[in-house]
Amino acid sequence: MYSQNVLDIDPTTIAQMMAAGHRFTKSRQLILTTLATLGRPATIPAILAAEPHLSQSSLYRNLMILEAAGLVSRLTVGSDYALFELSEELTEHHHHHLVCRQCHTVADIDLPAATERLLDETLAEATAASGFMLEEHRLDLVGLCGECVVSNTTPHTCGWRRTDPDGTDPR
Repeated sequence: MYSQNVLDIDPTTIAQMMAAGHRFTKSRQLILTTLATLGRPATIPAILAAEPHLSQSSLYRNLMILEAAGLVSRLTVGSDYALFELSEELTEHHHHHLVCRQCHTVADIDLPAATERLLDETLAEATAASGFMLEEHRLDLVGLCGECVVSNTTPHTCGWRRTDPDGTDPR
């Protein structure tokens, strides 16, 4: 779960939406609240299952607007589907993802502060040679979760929070 209560949206967030040319509607607030309640990256079907008052077409359209405004981040898992989560700017929680390429499980991972600093320095150095000014980074570590390594099957019980393309958690 996210520690920030998105029901108490900072006025800066509302200003950010307005600067992007959009209103901060009740529907958009409901989407942010639902993502906060889910507490993990979620597919559109998972968001719809968690909040039946949202319609699929409206949800998709509003997720794109919230993403453009910097309030929601999209995580693409393979070419099949995407997951959405509150942006780091909104949650004030920088993290990365472990993505299982076999069962599509996604888990958040926090790196130690010293590792983050070293990563920032290394990436800034690597990009500076091309004249690119690095502002932030996102890291998705793609491989096999522990259960898929051991059993090479799905579903699994390795402790990661799995989200299927249809939005269900098999556990």
